[in-house]
Amino acid sequence: MADNISNPRQALPALGKLPIPELDDTVARFAAAVQPLFSPAEFEACMAKLHAFAASEGPVLQARLRDRASKHENWLEEWWNEYAYFLNRSSVCFNVNYFFGFRSTITPLPQTTLAATLIDSALRFRDVLESGRLEPDNIRGKPMCMHQYQYMFATCRHPGQNRDWTEVYARDESNHIAIAHKGRFFALRLPATRDTSRQLSVALLERQLQAIVDGSEQLERSKSIGVLTAALRDDWYAARECLLEVSPDNAANLRLIESAAFLVSLESSTPTTHEEFSQACYCSDGTNRYFDKNFQILVFANGRYGFNGEHSLTDATTDMRLCNTLVSDVEAFAADFPKVLEQGTLESIAATTVQDYSTKEIVFEYNSALDEHIQKAIAFFDNTVHSHELSTLVFDSFGKEQIKNMKVSPDAFVQMAMQLAYYRKHRHVPPTYESASTKSYSRGRTETSRSVSQHSLEWCQMMVDHPETTGLHAKSEVLKQAIVQQSQFTALCAKGAGIDRHLLGLQYALLPHEPVPEIFTNPTFVGSRHWKLSTSQISDPILEAYGWGEVVDDGYGVAYRIENESLHFNVVSQGLGSARLCRYLSDALTDMRFLLTNSHKQPHEIMADVDAVANMLSSIKLLSSSPRPSSSPRRSSSPDAQASPSPGIPVAALSAYGPDTEGSGGNRFRFRDSFVPNTAVAHTMVEELDMLPSNEVICALETRLSRFVKESLYWALPSTS
Repeated sequence: MADNISNPRQALPALGKLPIPELDDTVARFAAAVQPLFSPAEFEACMAKLHAFAASEGPVLQARLRDRASKHENWLEEWWNEYAYFLNRSSVCFNVNYFFGFRSTITPLPQTTLAATLIDSALRFRDVLESGRLEPDNIRGKPMCMHQYQYMFATCRHPGQNRDWTEVYARDESNHIAIAHKGRFFALRLPATRDTSRQLSVALLERQLQAIVDGSEQLERSKSIGVLTAALRDDWYAARECLLEVSPDNAANLRLIESAAFLVSLESSTPTTHEEFSQACYCSDGTNRYFDKNFQILVFANGRYGFNGEHSLTDATTDMRLCNTLVSDVEAFAADFPKVLEQGTLESIAATTVQDYSTKEIVFEYNSALDEHIQKAIAFFDNTVHSHELSTLVFDSFGKEQIKNMKVSPDAFVQMAMQLAYYRKHRHVPPTYESASTKSYSRGRTETSRSVSQHSLEWCQMMVDHPETTGLHAKSEVLKQAIVQQSQFTALCAKGAGIDRHLLGLQYALLPHEPVPEIFTNPTFVGSRHWKLSTSQISDPILEAYGWGEVVDDGYGVAYRIENESLHFNVVSQGLGSARLCRYLSDALTDMRFLLTNSHKQPHEIMADVDAVANMLSSIKLLSSSPRPSSSPRRSSSPDAQASPSPGIPVAALSAYGPDTEGSGGNRFRFRDSFVPNTAVAHTMVEELDMLPSNEVICALETRLSRFVKESLYWALPSTS
């Protein structure tokens, strides 16, 4: 595809080139970021190697970087693609690709209608992009680089021997969509010109998709070509070579998938819970996907839909531009769908024109060697799924607005919560990767914002190792310092003044015959880039799921969203306990709000709150020994009516109590934030209580209130100096 696909590309010369930091600045920032991660002896040995490098080989390599920067639009781009993606031999399905799950429409569309609407929307986006009518990206009025958009459509990653590569296909070869259904693949060919009527276009597409659904039987998993793309890259390379050798037709048919504008997966599953939805968008069963495609639109049988993106040449922030268009168009069509049906069925609408699309099944030939490759890929896929744990956390006690009221950065606040959660679980702080965008520079992508600092380590130690010896005010002040430091470093990264990309460039600037400086093989240096906590934020109201897998075997992949009234996490790990980390995250967030909203209080003020909760606890105990009425709902249908309390529960505390009118079958307890001002009581009354029977609710409340009293005592009793 031409490099000037859109008018925004013409603005690229106005974007600055990615800077090269000063060597001394990188050394100093590396020292500050790495010291908390290792023992004093390990740190000092590493810094001795780094200082020796900065005094010898470093200046020579720095000069080479500057020379390279003068000759390239972006000195890092080629090296980053090579290092982060093409030389990476792990599974793109589990360790590289990212996924989105979109919010449900108010009026669910039938699966094939939804898929047709999504295809039509994506094709219209492609037309706008390639005709030069796409408005440039910007953040707060600052233009962002549009270079990645040329890889959005008709692109496919290919496995190579020890190194992958990516191919971008011309428009005349990519005027079709790949469709996956029941493990089979189809090519949906598009007419040279499409009708401008969205309604007619959707009707024509829906007719083709419905024919696929009605006419295709489940392909045996042992014949799945798609699952091969989830294998380790060298295994997929060997399998692909075998596939191509079986028959000349296989090469042509495989190219139909790889050259498609994009792929649409019509899924048979019906994910409902957050974790089911995330898991389905992440990998499903592996057979109805082609993970090397630039992107896959996922359409489930129950009307839910999502997105899976290949990461080598595009970042998730770029794909979100397309995704917002997809969701907007789907919701608009869904809102109008009842009116559309008043005019007749989509089939009858499609019959009003001679313009049509055509569909062809893509059929492969097999031999025993290819069958063995598929069996190996299936075994790898199933074992990897079995060893992985994907967990989600919807934390709805507070969100961005309340964090901003605490006068701290919401993103840095969440980063510190992850540090505390990890420390409580593993008793050390990990090398932590947060993705920071450098798209304000020409062909910029990302930099590593390292979240760990001496302040964050000190704060975690105060919270976990020495909670009784430091007071509320001291803990709060160190937390604020850690938050400020993390925010400042992220801002430096966005300006091209980070650490890790510069060090990578210095390493790549070595000539083939030159010896590798000792710093690059130092265990501490290498370990500092072993990202046990790989994190990234995308916050957009269209999302209900977002995530990816861990990047190292003993690490976590944590995707998070910061919404106005809630915080959302997707945690993936291999045998580490993702669900437990989510529980630690919930506790950390609650504790941090307590810290930042109560640090001004004196011990006697917190004790007054404790007394109020203790009185409530006594009431709960009395209630637990009294018979509970099983009928006569206590919740009034009038929004202005005061809920009737049970004996002993303070009316001021009770927000809603009584048989659930929303269908959960349990009793709902909600406590007003104002009952115990600025404390964690409202947050400990978490949503799982809603589903418990009456006696269990009482026990759970008693447990949580008892815990609050105990925790508040240790906050209040130490000196606040």
